[in-house]
Amino acid sequence: FLDAHRGDYAQGSANDVRAWQKLLIDNGYAARTIPREYGGYGAEPDILKGRIIAEEFIAAGAPRGMAGQGISMLVPTLLEVGSEEQKTRWIGPTLRGEIMWCQGYSEPNAGSDLASLRTRADRDGDDYVVNGQKIWTTLGPGADWMFALVRTSKAEGMAKQRGITFLLINLKTPGVKVRPIVNLKGEGEFSEVLFDNVRVPVSNVVGRIDDGWNVANT
Repeated sequence: FLDAHRGDYAQGSANDVRAWQKLLIDNGYAARTIPREYGGYGAEPDILKGRIIAEEFIAAGAPRGMAGQGISMLVPTLLEVGSEEQKTRWIGPTLRGEIMWCQGYSEPNAGSDLASLRTRADRDGDDYVVNGQKIWTTLGPGADWMFALVRTSKAEGMAKQRGITFLLINLKTPGVKVRPIVNLKGEGEFSEVLFDNVRVPVSNVVGRIDDGWNVANT
């Protein structure tokens, strides 16, 4: 299987990588325990089989498939606390590499003290209007969507962790500006992301409004 289908993954195009990922999922070597209805293989968890698969891929020098923040962080979160519509809409395309995600947590004044974040999302009908800034966003320049923490309320005496909401934001929405942060090697893996009156549907909230801190910990 590996010799026949490995291909030149490392130097291949995005389509090559996605084709390899699909092949792995179809044969139970990636997204192994993700339910079929959401785009995974649908196997029962089995630590021994997982270990054997990992060892065989290492021995063959074959890539294990796609990873990244969408697959490793967002997909498990959606499985745990996402709505049925959110699971159906986003898990499959994320697993197949059709949607690339970045994480919008850190801000200029909210790094290790993440609960001090200031990016706001104010309710306006069926939308939130987002204003603020994220920074050190890994792979931001190449991402399609961001899963972000935004402040939706702040009452006097409320703990900083309350009033934060977990929101999915399309980075192609008007008002979003992604600025690569170029390092000494001339690469722009990180970025800052600016939001200027960006409208995001309320339906893009994962979990409960104002409970994003717990969702992020999930």
